[in-house]
Amino acid sequence: MDIGWAKALTIISILTSSNCWANEIYVNQIGNDFTLEVVQDGEDNYFQYCAVDNDSNCTDMNGNAHNRADGVASDDTVVTSSTVGDDNIVVVAHATGQNNTNENITNIDITGDRNKAQSIFSNHSNGSHQFSNMDWGGLKESNIEIDGDDNTVKVRSDSYGTAEANISVTGDDNDVTVYQRSMRNVANIDVTNVAGPNTINIQQLGSSYQDTGLNSYSLTQFCNNANGCAVSVTQY
Repeated sequence: MDIGWAKALTIISILTSSNCWANEIYVNQIGNDFTLEVVQDGEDNYFQYCAVDNDSNCTDMNGNAHNRADGVASDDTVVTSSTVGDDNIVVVAHATGQNNTNENITNIDITGDRNKAQSIFSNHSNGSHQFSNMDWGGLKESNIEIDGDDNTVKVRSDSYGTAEANISVTGDDNDVTVYQRSMRNVANIDVTNVAGPNTINIQQLGSSYQDTGLNSYSLTQFCNNANGCAVSVTQY
């Protein structure tokens, strides 16, 4: 699906009965000022949004290229995914433009077990292009909330501007990884479990294109695992 460069609001709602399987949605975006909302209800749901034009930045949860069209970098884009069911995967990849006033935001809400969510922000590899001439910068924000067991969350922002990750996960066997590289990194993480382990890894670095950035994080963790929970934080 290619969306033109006029301002657009798209809402996709899919409800599956007990006899329906493998609900998959792929969106490849071109253009600025885009708002997308996707609602999925059922099992084995997959949603993927890409606006990067580069397979190395639009990948699955294991880092593998998907071999589909990737769209093109877009500014002022909001992608919202709401999913109810088990064995869900949500992958969102933004390529940001420039200009410190632009915003690219990912909102992911999942209720169910064995869930995986990934949010990626990157710079457009060729800078300005025919669909946007804005400067790199602005806000890259991820808001992820998951309620269920065996959850995996990955957030990666490698760009200019501000990177903000707000993550809340409730359930057992949670794995949260946040990698931020920008001029200002902010991470707010809240993880609660009942019995299984938690693994949380936060890396905050200055932009590779500019000076060392400003880093801050807030971590709230309720760990009821007898063997403890693992936490790793790296800042520089």
